[in-house]
Amino acid sequence: MKGFTVRAAALALALIAAASGAWADIAPVNMETPPPAIKTQREGELETYDLTFPEEMPLQARNFVLTARAELEENGWEKLPKNNQYTHWYYQDEREIGWCSVFQLYCAYHSGMQLIRYRQETDVAPGDCISAMEGRVGNVYLAFEEHGRWLDGTQGAVPRPGYLVIYGVRGSTPYTHIAIVESVTPVGEDVYELTTIEGNLNSSVRRLNYRYDASPRQMYHNMSVVPQEEITRENCQYTLQKDTWYVTGFCATW
Repeated sequence: MKGFTVRAAALALALIAAASGAWADIAPVNMETPPPAIKTQREGELETYDLTFPEEMPLQARNFVLTARAELEENGWEKLPKNNQYTHWYYQDEREIGWCSVFQLYCAYHSGMQLIRYRQETDVAPGDCISAMEGRVGNVYLAFEEHGRWLDGTQGAVPRPGYLVIYGVRGSTPYTHIAIVESVTPVGEDVYELTTIEGNLNSSVRRLNYRYDASPRQMYHNMSVVPQEEITRENCQYTLQKDTWYVTGFCATW
């Protein structure tokens, strides 16, 4: 009975906050159902960092990338503890935990995206911008899969800016880490240069740049470094996090 009372109180508080527009202070994890999307920023309200996006890319997806980039610029690769501003917002306590998924959720929520949750009935239309209200990377994959928004990176999937990328480790779990795709540049022969924004990469928010091969010669070997002479971006990590990592797939947020 006590647990039910606490959950009911949290839900009531969340509903009050929704009515008053104070959503930014409420942790979605404490809710029984995903919260409604908050009002998104208008075009031009966020710093663009000279990024360009596809014309058909929805405003919420653009804001998703720009919000993540703003968090990168604010943190400046500073190492953060396992209980930080993102985990506090999501869990509303002092637990220490891996926070890559919580980081993407923080950015998605504050960009006006619709939130979904695995095994929870939510209507998602083809044009909706979504992200998963899940702290575990594997559950993010499952949530997108059950809504038909999962793209298998080992089967030639091609991402778009604003998608999520999930990494696996060869010989271990296929759902070890998650990040936000900032940009996608074709370089020929089914190879793409990806720039991503990663929460909890070496305990910090970082920008990663690498090559993704949609048709690799060896399965689970679809990541490689950008040639030294082609390194042009600033504020980027060009070394792979681990040689055993690969792109498991992409979550189509829009």
